[in-house]
Amino acid sequence: MKNRKPIRNLLLLIPALLMLLFSACKHDDLEIAKPNENFRLATDFVKNNYDLTLFSAAVEKSGMAETLRGKGPFTLLAPSNSAFNEIGITKASDFDKMNTDSLKAMVQRHVLDQQLTFNQVPVNGVDIRYHTLAGTDVYATLASYAPNNSAYPANNLYFNGSSVTRKDVSIANGIVHVLNKVMKVTPESTVQDWLAKRPQYSIFVSGLKKFGFWNKLSGTGPFTVFAPQNSVFEANGITEASVTTLDPAVYQGERLFGSYILNGKHFFISDFNVFYIINNEPTYSGQLENDSWYFIISSERNFYTAAVSYSAHLQTALSYPYDTYPAVTAIPALTDNLTDNGLVHDMQGLLLLPEQALKH
Repeated sequence: MKNRKPIRNLLLLIPALLMLLFSACKHDDLEIAKPNENFRLATDFVKNNYDLTLFSAAVEKSGMAETLRGKGPFTLLAPSNSAFNEIGITKASDFDKMNTDSLKAMVQRHVLDQQLTFNQVPVNGVDIRYHTLAGTDVYATLASYAPNNSAYPANNLYFNGSSVTRKDVSIANGIVHVLNKVMKVTPESTVQDWLAKRPQYSIFVSGLKKFGFWNKLSGTGPFTVFAPQNSVFEANGITEASVTTLDPAVYQGERLFGSYILNGKHFFISDFNVFYIINNEPTYSGQLENDSWYFIISSERNFYTAAVSYSAHLQTALSYPYDTYPAVTAIPALTDNLTDNGLVHDMQGLLLLPEQALKH
């Protein structure tokens, strides 16, 4: 009976001794690290990200996979799958229809040759240029806050008018920002070239030629053009044949066709929303060239998708009394077509009908 207590105490010590033994035998270099996306190179990151599978397919099919496994650093401006869906690309095989060089250039235009974090973009900076692997520039805009409302920053970041929906994802050789739209760039091309190559805008082009606005669109610019498609004109009873019969001596050309052109302006649709945030200007007003009327435009950002749409109309004056004409809108996926001398935005309506542009 006298020895039971020491034996019991010894039994109680055994678990503690075993824990010390196992602890002493632990080797950190034998532990298996948990998978972490931030350790992946750019190519491998997009390949393993469900929402970027189409961009990954573009990277592979364009021959850019090995480049993006390189040292970098890179900044990937990676369009989401839904961004590609908007322009009709729903599966990887859709890229097979594209010219390989064109596809490669498209991928390269979505990669900066430096690491650019959100905090490195100037606060309230508009159209800050950064260089891409394609040798082109991309325009970054960060709408942070109005000067009198710094307590509640919006922090809306855009590249070429495309909204950043996920920012500053660190990877082994750079940074990834996810975009809600594919950036549409046509290098070595003018606004005139862009319109001429797309037959769905032929009625609009005929009107620009008829009233003397066509030739200048090949010039230095910049120009911001809002272009209605043929279907829009036809829905209003206007055809290419009927446009050719319009007499410039009878109609106000600046209002009928010139109103679709902002001269000397380089505006992505997102810029109008940015102006609202940083300057508290809900609309942009531009006076028509050689005319007393005004082009009025405002834009709105969808809280859930970050898509930016616009509404525009003509107004006979800035201050009351004035007359306004019905507003027209756009499909966000068809806006922000960048060329060397400006931008083209698709417009889902007409600013003015011929009978409303008669000279009196």
